[in-house]
Amino acid sequence: MSLLAANVLAADGDANPLRGRWSVREHAGKPLYLFRDSDREADLFSYHMRDSNKDGIDEVRLSHERDAIVMQSQGYPNHPTADFPNSGNPNSIRVQEFTFRLPLEPRLAPQITRLPMGPIGVALNGVVFFNPFEQGGMNAVEGYSEVWLDSCCGHPQQTGVYHYHKYPTCVKSPFPDDGTRHSPVIGFAFDGFPIHSPYESEGVMAKDVEGSRALDACNGHSDVDRGYHYHVTPGRFPYVIGGYRGVPEPSNNRGLRHAGMGAIDDNAEGKSRMEAVIVDVRPGAMPRGGRREVTIILDPAAARRGPVPAGEPSWVQIGPYEAVAIDRQGDAVTATFDIPADASVGMLLDCHIEFTPVVTGRPVVAFKRNDVMRIVE
Repeated sequence: MSLLAANVLAADGDANPLRGRWSVREHAGKPLYLFRDSDREADLFSYHMRDSNKDGIDEVRLSHERDAIVMQSQGYPNHPTADFPNSGNPNSIRVQEFTFRLPLEPRLAPQITRLPMGPIGVALNGVVFFNPFEQGGMNAVEGYSEVWLDSCCGHPQQTGVYHYHKYPTCVKSPFPDDGTRHSPVIGFAFDGFPIHSPYESEGVMAKDVEGSRALDACNGHSDVDRGYHYHVTPGRFPYVIGGYRGVPEPSNNRGLRHAGMGAIDDNAEGKSRMEAVIVDVRPGAMPRGGRREVTIILDPAAARRGPVPAGEPSWVQIGPYEAVAIDRQGDAVTATFDIPADASVGMLLDCHIEFTPVVTGRPVVAFKRNDVMRIVE
């Protein structure tokens, strides 16, 4: 068990039940909200209730009504991000003023509600999930240049809302996802059902389960311990959820009032504009715990937006891990990472590198390669 999990497990036995799987107790003069996931009851949110952007306001604040957990969120990522704007994305991350209501007792609906554009759910850190499509309707994960997404799988849109289109590998759960049991909760859809990381059981991802337990078109299924719940599906559409199997709370997104019915369909079409400047990352796996070196091979001839800058990158990140040292010899970049002993394992992580321009006013030059590395035991 991680230190984080040990600190947030509700062992006091003095929690007051709300409805559904939720309860609340007082902790240090504040309400502590607990969610029961199978055999464990945990505080999912306290790690994220902090002032990461130093504006005097916690990014996530919780309260409750008779039928809902009320989350107030600044939508501001509390993990490392790319520099925005950059050469692949002209937008900046801005603090938001979100208020979301998560039903305490989610109800399955007779029909699937179609996902609107904009927020469709929220991660534990208050950052929102979007459906898989960008504003023009193209699949934002596979249908065009994913250099717009950083290695934490997020990016800002035109009004500065930072959001995830796929499994956000940088969102911390109280429990490490080591692939030895069912994955923990990483967020909630707007129908109140939890969204879990990829694993269904030891060594088995939910997307690979077949038969009566296979995921439905919404990326969800039921079991006796959790009832209905969703799983993210790395590398497979719809990546987060494909529709609302439950009754969504319409106040969370105005588009829900006119969303229509039915699960979304994939449209990963067209030619990707991603520049294959990062041609290799080796080794393809890093063990948990300790300082590790990775070699990133660049192909400057592949750049279509001008030459690859000379010198060392200003920033290298693989998944949630920022390089603590960077060196470059020719087209080979050596990046050093500190990998925590309780890092989540098994999922392929993305690599993102940046070069800060010498000329003031020019955007950071960013390059990306997806699915390059995984953490192993």
